[in-house]
Amino acid sequence: MGVTAAAALLGAVSRGIAPTRLDLTDGGTWLPAAATSTLIHLSGPSGQANAAVTVPGTAGSDLTVTTTSARILVSEGGGAGRVHLVDPARLALVRTTDLGPGVTIAAAGRVAYALDATAGRVQRLSPDDLSPAGGVLALPAPLGGVALARSGDGTLWVPLRATGEVAAVRGGVARRGHRPVAPPGNAVDIILVDGRPVAVDATAGTLTVLDPENPDRWGRVIPLPLGKAPRPPERPLLVAPRTDGGPVPLLDPAARRLFLVDVIRGRVTGADLPSPARPDESGFGTPLVHAGHAYVPDSGGGVVLDYDLARGRFAEPVRLAGPGGDARLTATADSGQVWINDAAGPDAVMINERGRTLVTKQPPGLPGLPTGTARPLPAAPPLPAPEPARPAGRGEAAGATSTRPPAAGRTSAATDPGPGPGTGAALENEPERPTPGPTASPGIRPSTPPPSRPPPPPPPPPVTVPPVGTPSPSPTPVPPSATPDGLPLG
Repeated sequence: MGVTAAAALLGAVSRGIAPTRLDLTDGGTWLPAAATSTLIHLSGPSGQANAAVTVPGTAGSDLTVTTTSARILVSEGGGAGRVHLVDPARLALVRTTDLGPGVTIAAAGRVAYALDATAGRVQRLSPDDLSPAGGVLALPAPLGGVALARSGDGTLWVPLRATGEVAAVRGGVARRGHRPVAPPGNAVDIILVDGRPVAVDATAGTLTVLDPENPDRWGRVIPLPLGKAPRPPERPLLVAPRTDGGPVPLLDPAARRLFLVDVIRGRVTGADLPSPARPDESGFGTPLVHAGHAYVPDSGGGVVLDYDLARGRFAEPVRLAGPGGDARLTATADSGQVWINDAAGPDAVMINERGRTLVTKQPPGLPGLPTGTARPLPAAPPLPAPEPARPAGRGEAAGATSTRPPAAGRTSAATDPGPGPGTGAALENEPERPTPGPTASPGIRPSTPPPSRPPPPPPPPPVTVPPVGTPSPSPTPVPPSATPDGLPLG
């Protein structure tokens, strides 16, 4: 996602470090790190993290990142309805907006919309500050998954599941098609395939190509080999919201089967997923097709499956976590590269013509982090038995504490932990403890190998001192910028 902001000159200088010039238009991407409430920018050419932004109060949340022409929108999952506006040029959070429970955001270029699918309400927003831009559209509820065109007039395609129609919203005005694309009540979503809207009916198992200029005109209707029985709504298909330059990937988690649909020729091919160590359909994520490969995130297995379209078989998977853990794996394409991210872990994988590269998202000294690193430190070893105290000699630390990884959960912006006694200058006089890194799968090369350093000298006899506590600041609530019923009104 190319951020069209000028190269940012960051003057965040820490202990004599020279200012760092950051190019945030270098074909990189922004990935979330949920455990530390941070948004990380990874450089495309180098495959390394070069900037970060702290988003307070999002620890443990599933975050979705969307870029506009000059801003980054970070949406919280779980129906929270909170959106954080980030200025990439200044590496700063500029606003947090509470749109109401269940409200989601669709944004691209200079167009942004807030959608309440349950109530059928659509509100156009300014992508610069998320303020209302026009009136609220009331459409037949419920709404399915929408698609927003990145070019042209920025048409928002909205499926109306109650009637089986599709509405085209342009400039805040909705035009409804009078010819339904599905029977009323079917689970219909809209995706974009090379810029063309396609209606995916998960209930009937069909794809219908639409005319971008006239929603009443249908193109090809492509059936999926899902069986004759209607699909229950609690077992939906997972489909990429946008596909460019390849077949449409659809995943049937219940059947553990991947479908690849060529909407031009009307052809469908399928592949069964490899047998898992423990089957769990809830751990699958949205599939992605890019450069002749289909990627299927499997958080339950701790891997992203890699299907080679030319060879018709699965290659070595991309492994970022152990099976059965708390991984949150996603696969996205940006500027000609694929980014595999574990939002719950410290690492990502970049895939391009050079192969797979393991990337550390939060290396020490990363610009934009107040402590120089947001990665939690490992727990300190137990203290030895107390000995008689003696005056501290030269080079001895008067006492030390450690920070432990924060528990997954929601925190407010005011209570989000800042620099603590276990980071920064408080650790200058004690040996650095190595942080265990991830186990890379074959073919992944680490982008930042750990430096070798001589073993530290034996420490002097310990000095027993009382522990140091740091009180938390008082919370400061963020005022909502929306009406109580969910959407901001003009």
